[in-house]
Amino acid sequence: MATSTSGKVQSADRTLIAWERQGSGPPLVIVDPVLMDRRTSVSAGLAEVLSPHRTVYTYDRRGKGESGDSADYEPGREVDDLLAVIGAAGGAADLYGFSSGAVLALLAAADSPAVTAVVALEPPLSGRGDNTPDIRGQLQQLIAAGNRAEAVRLFQRSIGVPEDMVQAADVGAFEPAAHTIAYDLTLNATADPDSLAGIRVPVLVLVSGVSDPRLHEWARETAEAVADARLQVLEGGWHGVEDQVLAAAINEFLV
Repeated sequence: MATSTSGKVQSADRTLIAWERQGSGPPLVIVDPVLMDRRTSVSAGLAEVLSPHRTVYTYDRRGKGESGDSADYEPGREVDDLLAVIGAAGGAADLYGFSSGAVLALLAAADSPAVTAVVALEPPLSGRGDNTPDIRGQLQQLIAAGNRAEAVRLFQRSIGVPEDMVQAADVGAFEPAAHTIAYDLTLNATADPDSLAGIRVPVLVLVSGVSDPRLHEWARETAEAVADARLQVLEGGWHGVEDQVLAAAINEFLV
């Protein structure tokens, strides 16, 4: 295991954001998807694989893990949070984001020259007109009733997770962050490929070969919207790629 250092940085609205650093080399910030923090992150193994080549920063997004929150959610505040972490990394960094984390990474690149490159795995840029039902009202009702586990399961069903997997999954680790599902849904609904036209840094958009057609379409539209972007299809599973395969693509791109 790589030796790590952790700390907290103040975002623009004074919310404290918890971060962790490991490895050595050029700085890379990993932006996690819905529900996940440093403790539950699907990217924990990836950070370990990348750490011999890069100084890898992971962080708890707003409302999750050891980071603070605010009374009202706004996507711009999450961009500010990420830029604050980049500040802690020295003021400039490459980004890797997965799913809604990829959307956030791209929005940060459109907002600030502090982002030097982006690798985006399967960004669900649904703002252009997705037919997925808006479940934010139902989520709010379940959270208010204290049924965080069912809120997580509702989200899983909404993105197409098979019912047998929904019922078999242990969602306990994600219950504390259940209220932030609505944050990610708002973030995704805010962004569309047109909002990324201002990005002027290299972008690599990745998609797993066996992910569903929507994710392939969103990946293609994202790559077409950014001036210096390319699309790469990797061998992987549904909405995910193995750490070693993903790390190889990242290291090849971020030379």
